[in-house]
Amino acid sequence: MTTKMSSMETDVLVVGGGSAGIAAATSAARNGAKVVLVEAGPMLGGELNSGIPVDGVYTARGDLAVGGFATDFFDACARYDGFIGKVCDYRALNVVCVDPEASKLAAIELVYGAGVQVLMYTFADQVVASADGVVEGVIVRNKRGRTLIRARVVIDATGDADIAAGAGCETMVGEGGDPTLQPVSLVFRMAGVDAARLLAFVAEAPENVSVLEYPGFAPDRAAAIAGLVAQGRPKVFLVAGGPLLDTAIAEGRMYPTSMVAITPISEGRREVSVNTTRVAGVDATDTSQLSRAIDDLSRQVQTCSRFLQTSVPGFEDAVLSALAPRVGIRETRRIVGDTVLTGADILAGRKFDDGIAKGCHELDIHGRETGHRRANIKDGGSYDIPYGCLLPKATKNLLVAGRCLSADREAHSTARVMGSCMGMGQAAGTAAAMARELNAFEDIRQVDVGALRARLREQGAVLDGIA
Repeated sequence: MTTKMSSMETDVLVVGGGSAGIAAATSAARNGAKVVLVEAGPMLGGELNSGIPVDGVYTARGDLAVGGFATDFFDACARYDGFIGKVCDYRALNVVCVDPEASKLAAIELVYGAGVQVLMYTFADQVVASADGVVEGVIVRNKRGRTLIRARVVIDATGDADIAAGAGCETMVGEGGDPTLQPVSLVFRMAGVDAARLLAFVAEAPENVSVLEYPGFAPDRAAAIAGLVAQGRPKVFLVAGGPLLDTAIAEGRMYPTSMVAITPISEGRREVSVNTTRVAGVDATDTSQLSRAIDDLSRQVQTCSRFLQTSVPGFEDAVLSALAPRVGIRETRRIVGDTVLTGADILAGRKFDDGIAKGCHELDIHGRETGHRRANIKDGGSYDIPYGCLLPKATKNLLVAGRCLSADREAHSTARVMGSCMGMGQAAGTAAAMARELNAFEDIRQVDVGALRARLREQGAVLDGIA
């Protein structure tokens, strides 16, 4: 029996409802476009709902690098009593901490409030593209069957470049012929943590904690530890190389990992998130590999929660309270765009005439077991993400936003974080809406970048004024 395929039309189709996708869809709708957002999962927000902090919003020096939609999102989190705010780890980062339950509500409020038509539980099944580089639409599938969504502009916010790859665009994996990808992780949460006791332990045994990888936070390690403790927030980076974690790994009480990164998410519940688990050698575009990884990751969650309860002061009475709603994926496919952002660009803090968002997270490549390569952006500042990084070569009406941007592996490792993703999403959604205003659907490159930058500034994006 065959089922008739339905169809619908829209100005802008956004595929993927993570941090980049919700920013893109909301921004396009706010700028007057009719928008459909397709999300495979049961909730909007993606990794914003995992509990990990939002990296890439503030530079190491403390300057705001991503505003606009991101600011609106944090304001919405605050309305749901779920905003802790900027917290310094005194290692290399100023992060934004939010309650992941508030994140869910904030994403719904902003997307639906902008008038976006949302299709949850819906998968992109097939891309309909012409030989001249026009993506005519995407066939999606859900329990009601298949639907062809025709769109004048399509934004790929899948993270894995699913739409770009389906349209035949050139993509990159790994670097220099090496297809190795960063490990996948499963973030978990623990409630009932005594933050004061944890910070007292940091003061008593600072050799277990990484601080001052960015030297601008304090004149020496002692001052950095003092600052971390005085801040009063349990933002603690237990590091491989410290005796606590190294001994636990050697004795089999912990799995090999480069870090146990603890982040405050709720003062009321005395709850933190923990980012530490890792399974290497997984291509997350292969669902069989990703499905197998969840077993190992869940065992690591149990191992680490026991380690924290038995070995880290402040966790004695803590309980495992939640798992992230999905496996965290750091790296899969990246597009080859009009511009390829490079590691040299990001480390030098390079600025571009067509910059449409900023990045400021450290170079951050996770390896197997305890392997982890990190490096600072020049002077603790920021770099620009060019418009050309969102434009797949040989396409006319397709944009990407998020971690599938056009970048080499080093640049990708910093631009992949949620702050930058929201900035890219706002830019892509705004550009798509401006194409509608100009009737420039034939080629998104007809949108004047200077006018796009001006519109983004008007709507709160940070494009200038910081190093």
